[in-house]
Amino acid sequence: MDDRELDEALETARAIAAEAGDLVLAGYRTGAIATKKGVIDLVTEYDLRSEELVRRRLSAAFPDHAIVGEEGEAQGAGDLVWYVDPLDGTTNFAHGHPCFSVSIALCRNSEPLVGVVAAPALGVTWWGRRGGGCFRGSARCRVSDCRSLGDALCATGFPYDRQTNPDDNLREYRAFMKRTQGIRRAGSAAIDLAMVADGTFEVYWEQRLNAWDMCAGALLVLEGGGRLSDYDGSPGDPRSGRLVATNGHLHEPALRALAEARSDLPPLTR
Repeated sequence: MDDRELDEALETARAIAAEAGDLVLAGYRTGAIATKKGVIDLVTEYDLRSEELVRRRLSAAFPDHAIVGEEGEAQGAGDLVWYVDPLDGTTNFAHGHPCFSVSIALCRNSEPLVGVVAAPALGVTWWGRRGGGCFRGSARCRVSDCRSLGDALCATGFPYDRQTNPDDNLREYRAFMKRTQGIRRAGSAAIDLAMVADGTFEVYWEQRLNAWDMCAGALLVLEGGGRLSDYDGSPGDPRSGRLVATNGHLHEPALRALAEARSDLPPLTR
């Protein structure tokens, strides 16, 4: 896709994310009923309605592209894939917490091309496309210039199977809490990544996620001047289920902290 095509895809994704954001915001703090997909993994009617809207709009605009969303079956085939999280942060939404988002990304294989993260209850949308920069609302944004891990503000999340799996992120959390100014837990991976891109956070790490959680935010981090990788420092693939995102300056210290914290755990597998 050339720059013109990417611009058109981005504008379409922004419009769709805004519409889906309005839809989920209409259900915010209205007592929306949540059902369980797992022990602590929730879904509401607004997840389903938002994904139906996004899929319908994307299918009409890009009939030759594939679509992969959290709540429905993958559709289409090919290298160009839209990854859709219709309501990232459902637990927050269900409890009346404002940190939730609609996340839409276009990727070619592992390369993010377009990303939009709309957080309607916060009144903020982050957006960007490959080679075009990263924006928070109308303002262009970049990662922070912090160069000391001790001065960093970090973000992370915890896996849904943390009650039964010993690889529960608590070792990593302790390691970063001891080394940094603090850690924030937004409850939306897409927002966490967007906030690395706009300079709010210096470091974000998390695993056992899905492509729809990370692809839009990964594009924003890259366009904001940040760095992505896997936990072992290999190239970061937002479809892999785990990611380290930083402002670049703190990437190696963050990887060392992760390695030390995880030294007693079995090696990660793909």
